[in-house]
Amino acid sequence: MKIILSALFMALLILCDSFAENQPNLPSMIEEARSGDIEAMCDLGITYFYGKGTLKDPFKAKCWIKKAYDNGSHRAEKIWNDLELWAYSGKCEASFDDAKLPRYARGDVYREPVTGIKFVFIPNGCFIMGCHPVAKKCGKDEMPVHRVCLDGFWMGTVEVTQQQWQRTIGSNPSRFFGNSDRPVENVSFDDILEFIQILNTKTIEAVSLPTEAQWEYACRNSGNAVNFSWGNESYRPNENCGTCNSGDFHGETAPVGSFPPNELGLYDMAGNVKEWCRDIYDKNAYAGHVKKNPLNEGKGSSRVVRGGSFTDNTSKLRCTGRDKSIPGMRSDNLGFRLVLERKN
Repeated sequence: MKIILSALFMALLILCDSFAENQPNLPSMIEEARSGDIEAMCDLGITYFYGKGTLKDPFKAKCWIKKAYDNGSHRAEKIWNDLELWAYSGKCEASFDDAKLPRYARGDVYREPVTGIKFVFIPNGCFIMGCHPVAKKCGKDEMPVHRVCLDGFWMGTVEVTQQQWQRTIGSNPSRFFGNSDRPVENVSFDDILEFIQILNTKTIEAVSLPTEAQWEYACRNSGNAVNFSWGNESYRPNENCGTCNSGDFHGETAPVGSFPPNELGLYDMAGNVKEWCRDIYDKNAYAGHVKKNPLNEGKGSSRVVRGGSFTDNTSKLRCTGRDKSIPGMRSDNLGFRLVLERKN
């Protein structure tokens, strides 16, 4: 029996390795196809048709296979007939797939060299922001739901730690000290602006607080239809909150990254400490959001807070949930994370 199980295990490993090796390298394939490689054109057409490692796009599949055929590929003719690409309408203009290739890819990680803060890249995309149908109850300030499109951005994988704050400011205001990898808390919005200003004189990048649109998009794993950063299950998740499986950290902050990340590699998007955002809070902000990269900089004294904390129950951890605080407020359940704009 052990021999059989061992053989099955080895076969599974080989299958997984084969699967990983056969995943398409889309940017490389596009470059080769654009340079005139007819085999790459055929491979790219199949990749688009089945959506292997990219969005499924039969129109682009049709156009690449047609281009390969026009350049003398016999293989393209067979693919054209087998996939019935003639059934997809649309004229293949010369620029049908000339969009500029992204400089960075989802999941790319960058460690800022001065602070050591680690950021993960979240590609551009559009999503429906606000109270989602999967939610059982939403606040009035989460309406109306609306379509938002964001440029790609880099977000800190964890909340800013006490160690990172102390290195920059020279002091540690946190209540829960003793482990410098815990998130810094007891910091106001105004304190954070000072922290960011100092960092931006030292780093080669530009850092800021996330907009609440960026924060929600990241929490929802690039805008997926989920209630929480881990999915839709609401019963005692492995996070740090009052009704969560918090382990030894019940009633206090935990070192950042103590609980599982979401699909984007972001930790503590729910629980631990609530997080400041750049936007001025307005209960009717969504009615006035622009579609592209919205940021509410209108009138108002309070700022948006997102994410829930170790003191909250699970319902407060929803990705779409909105909270607010005055800029001078300091609390032991309120911290922040950063977003970054790379200049190189």
